[in-house]
Amino acid sequence: MPLTPVTKYDFRTGVSAFFEMATSDAEGVLPEYLQPIEVRHQRSVLSVTAFLFDDPDVGPYTELMFSVIVPPQVAEWGEHAKAGFFPFLAATSNARARQQRAERFHFDYLDADIDAQFIETRDRLRVRAWGEGEPIIDFSVTPGAWEETSHILQGYTRDGDSRFRTTVQISGTYTVHENEEGTMRVFPHPFTESLLSQEIAPLPFREHWFKDGTEVFHELERF
Repeated sequence: MPLTPVTKYDFRTGVSAFFEMATSDAEGVLPEYLQPIEVRHQRSVLSVTAFLFDDPDVGPYTELMFSVIVPPQVAEWGEHAKAGFFPFLAATSNARARQQRAERFHFDYLDADIDAQFIETRDRLRVRAWGEGEPIIDFSVTPGAWEETSHILQGYTRDGDSRFRTTVQISGTYTVHENEEGTMRVFPHPFTESLLSQEIAPLPFREHWFKDGTEVFHELERF
């Protein structure tokens, strides 16, 4: 039986880049009941995402999120998710949006606003983010073939001893490839201090770029 969509967010543009990271580091940020997906022996997946949302209540705002990719669980409705993700670092440019998303989905947000630029050219989308005037990250992706599509994902969060799972559907104009043409630079910052000692590949092995779409969260499940 289909789950009930509870929240829909419209976005202007969004980017998700996958980087190889050490499996030992991925396991260090995951709760004991989740395991990372490995792309090769002892190498797991760090997902860095940034979306520019346009909320009718709070206006446009940016969300930046770092997640470990985990196997999805068998769904009780419709299509199965392509992947699961566990966000372990998140930040937004709007306090009201941050509060709403934290209350609804138990994301662990930085308790301060960030600033961000989405710089789009014909052959690249570059995202630069700052917190309290200091740089956090500068990364980019490049396009492949564009298509209209929809992706089903599972998001995992927790609040104390409570475990939560939500189904997320992202739809819009979309391109993905594995040409390793993107870039990433992570700067010393309180938001990223847990990443700086980690072994992260400097180039994304998979690049996703979305335009003019929606992100729909279905009802939060305890498991």
